[in-house]
Amino acid sequence: MLHDKFVNKYIVTGILVNNTPLHIGGGEDEFTPNAVDNSVVRYKNGEPFIPGSSLKGVLRSYIERILNSGYDERFSSCFIVNEECLSDKKVEALKNDSKNEKDFAEKIYDNMCTVCKIFGSKYFASKIHISDAVPIEKIYTGKRDGVAIDRDTLTAADGKKYDFEYVSPGSKFNFYMTIDNLEEAYEDILKLIINLLAKGEIKIGGKTSAGLGDVQLKDYKVYKITDKNLKKYLLNGPSEEMRWQNV
Repeated sequence: MLHDKFVNKYIVTGILVNNTPLHIGGGEDEFTPNAVDNSVVRYKNGEPFIPGSSLKGVLRSYIERILNSGYDERFSSCFIVNEECLSDKKVEALKNDSKNEKDFAEKIYDNMCTVCKIFGSKYFASKIHISDAVPIEKIYTGKRDGVAIDRDTLTAADGKKYDFEYVSPGSKFNFYMTIDNLEEAYEDILKLIINLLAKGEIKIGGKTSAGLGDVQLKDYKVYKITDKNLKKYLLNGPSEEMRWQNV
């Protein structure tokens, strides 16, 4: 389903809570011990937040791993980093075989894997958009000491200690995610994403192997907007009658 006209919109709202200390430094997903500043990522006003891009990236990677395990034969996933579902050569062949731009776009979309259709690729915009998760209440942070690991010996590197800032467990952030023009056949992927978040299966940020970064979605609501309730949604926002009951 392309983006050229409105078909549907799913909205997921809730409270994202970190069950363990959380460190996302400089807006990056990976922790870098040698970085000059290992403080948590903040807005200019000093307020810590969880970047929506980090949440989306972690969710994509998790879904890729699940689908590549044979979780459900209806869905497919490529490895976007080094093994895309559509090569440049394939795209060129599709272009030469297309009648017009729309036909070309449809052919590309039909040849993409499920994950690229939902999370986007270099040829198509993502259907999923996740806003930065901003604090609901005052956030408290702390500091921990760490030791850099020598990559060759896999032991502590001499004299390379560092400290990093973390967001204290139990901090609450607003969560807001939308999914546009999602095919009914892919609703189970959306359910999977929501369940992973709700069960606390997602880890985000640095030092996750040391137990940091466990987050969980609580008090969530899911709305489905269609052409039947679009006008009411645009005028008044989501309401209880728009709640999606299939999750």
